[in-house]
Amino acid sequence: MVSINRTGAVNNMQIKKAESKKKKGVFLASTAAATGSSVIQTAMGLPVAGVALKTMISSNKKLNPDQINQIMASAEKFITSRGLSEKGVVIENVKSAGFNLPGALGKVMEYIHPIASVAAGNNAAFINKPIEIGLGNILYNKNSILINKDKLPTAVFHEIGHAINYNNSKFWKFMQGIRMPGIALAMGLALFGAYTNNAEAKDGQELTKGQKAKNAVRNNAGKLAFAAMMPMLLEEGMASIRGCKWANSNLPKELAKKVLKTNIGGYVSYLGTAITLGVAAFSAVKLKDHFASKFQAKNN
Repeated sequence: MVSINRTGAVNNMQIKKAESKKKKGVFLASTAAATGSSVIQTAMGLPVAGVALKTMISSNKKLNPDQINQIMASAEKFITSRGLSEKGVVIENVKSAGFNLPGALGKVMEYIHPIASVAAGNNAAFINKPIEIGLGNILYNKNSILINKDKLPTAVFHEIGHAINYNNSKFWKFMQGIRMPGIALAMGLALFGAYTNNAEAKDGQELTKGQKAKNAVRNNAGKLAFAAMMPMLLEEGMASIRGCKWANSNLPKELAKKVLKTNIGGYVSYLGTAITLGVAAFSAVKLKDHFASKFQAKNN
């Protein structure tokens, strides 16, 4: 006869059930941490973005047509004086995104769609590669400065600063190029913190170099996320310095002050993004450890 060890089978089932429950708890803790850090980032970022946008818009209010023409004429002179015309840099007056959506959806697009945002006067941009909007078949070539001249004209000098960085400096072109990887890294650090735990040494052993490195990254995720944004902050700052320097030397004092105010508003938004991403990465680690600890205490 074959004997059946029912006690062993039951124990195995209990172990598997406990492991499954633990995995579920870890996943829930990670999801809660990722969600919580995202909520914190949004809650911090929206007011900062609102203040920045309000500053930029207010600096362009009450400009009369003569002042706008003076600003744009100075901008064209700026482009020529830096040899950018020969490199194809042009200013495009963007008044439409190529599509017209009604009601609330249209308003949302004015903030999240890059061309719609420019057309609405909420932003301006320098593009270093061609872009095309399929719905309206609008094509903007490389080295284009996109701006609504009537709504946000003072932003043009900052965008020319970007054009100088890209076309006339290898270093600043490089810094411009690593901007998006830096943002992706900063966002990735928040997810890394939420979906990992600090490595622990096995009994009688020390942490390996890899485990120490993992813990160092995880426990400094907030600082590292902010550091990953530094190329963007530095390049944005240089673009503003170039733009303000030209405006101070070539525009009446009143208009030069408006250029400065616009640039400050824009920089606040970028600095706010860097800070909120750093806080999100920091929060993800703290929230994950908090939720994981609560789950562990509940199931011990």
